[in-house]
Amino acid sequence: MLVGTLSWINGSSPATPAQAIDQLRGYLAAATTERLYAGDRGTVASLSVRTGLTVWCMGGLFRWCDDLGTPQTHSAADPEGAARRISAIKGARPVRSAA
Repeated sequence: MLVGTLSWINGSSPATPAQAIDQLRGYLAAATTERLYAGDRGTVASLSVRTGLTVWCMGGLFRWCDDLGTPQTHSAADPEGAARRISAIKGARPVRSAA
């Protein structure tokens, strides 16, 4: 199943993992009242979404594990699509479209 947006077409693709995490954080923050904690180490950035759910960005991919522990990946060029997938995980709130 492919879930994503066409955000990469308009040139808004993040250039660094920190920028990708920042954009992902923006989409997720709009859908939740929970605090989101971000970290950046240059080539790797992370976002703590909730207990048990941390998203890492490295090598052009967002990486996380779902509630069953299954590794998931999504292109860092599509933070809105990643936010939709992460929000679909049990306990998360849905992300509204930016459009």
